[in-house]
Amino acid sequence: MNAPPLTHHDILALAEPFARRGRRVDLAASDRIARRVVFQEIQRGALREALQLEDLGTGTRQLTRTLTHPGGLQATLEAMGPSPQELVDRIEAVAPDSQFSEGEGFVVARSYSVSGVAQVLRLGQVQVDGLKLAMTVSPVSGVSADIVLTATGEHALALPEDTLAVLGWDWARLIRQKDGWKSKLRLRGRPDKRTRTAEQALQRAAAHLSLTLAEPPARYHERHLRSRYGVVLRRAIPLLTPIALVITVLSLPRFDVESSPLWWLMYHVPTVLIALSFLLQELPQFEIPPWPRPRRGSSWRVPSEASGAAGRSPGRAAAR
Repeated sequence: MNAPPLTHHDILALAEPFARRGRRVDLAASDRIARRVVFQEIQRGALREALQLEDLGTGTRQLTRTLTHPGGLQATLEAMGPSPQELVDRIEAVAPDSQFSEGEGFVVARSYSVSGVAQVLRLGQVQVDGLKLAMTVSPVSGVSADIVLTATGEHALALPEDTLAVLGWDWARLIRQKDGWKSKLRLRGRPDKRTRTAEQALQRAAAHLSLTLAEPPARYHERHLRSRYGVVLRRAIPLLTPIALVITVLSLPRFDVESSPLWWLMYHVPTVLIALSFLLQELPQFEIPPWPRPRRGSSWRVPSEASGAAGRSPGRAAAR
């Protein structure tokens, strides 16, 4: 059964802690039927702040602060509990500026849920020239963060599949979609550790993407050549596993089992490769990964038609 709409007295009671802080209810934006109270926006330095309080009808309320950066990115902060006074105290304990960071050519926005003094990252966004990255962090332990990249400029981008994978083992390759790319980032441990890891990863990805797009594609190839070869090796692990198994079986009769330490190494190579396959950030694929080559041209920006063609031929796109 749905909870009844908020009455005028309900709104006054919910808004009382906010009124003491000088916050006024925006009656036009509020929704009594949805049990939602919206407060008038205020300016917090360069940021624009909006507050929204929802009464779930079960004795629990949710307060959401939305901060809008001059560049357009938004960051939210959510708190849930029975007391509006406690919720506004939790929200105001987090400085608005702490949810944003800027660097040369990029802006990072981080959205959290807060419980007590703990902040758990739920969404991170990166904005660079012509590209936006959104990282959604699952609250479930052991689940990787989902990453979506979207071109935002007038021109499409022809990014190689290893654009993020060169950052390390925990980063997966880019998979082309109709309107951008998707990828994953491995996160480990408890929520606080996952949050710290994701925060650091966002900063690193932001600086990496900003520098990559600012330089010619050939410079990216030079800068990350060793890492690109490492990505090829990682992608080849599923295919190398049965190959190593066959080589091991054929080679074992040639070794002296009792006196040759090389026999022991050969025997465990397939096992190690199988274990590594389970550590990959994506489902293992039996493929011959494209060899990394520098992309022709002086820019990553291409006509939309060329980007679409690259999406239909991911192997060729990665090799450029």
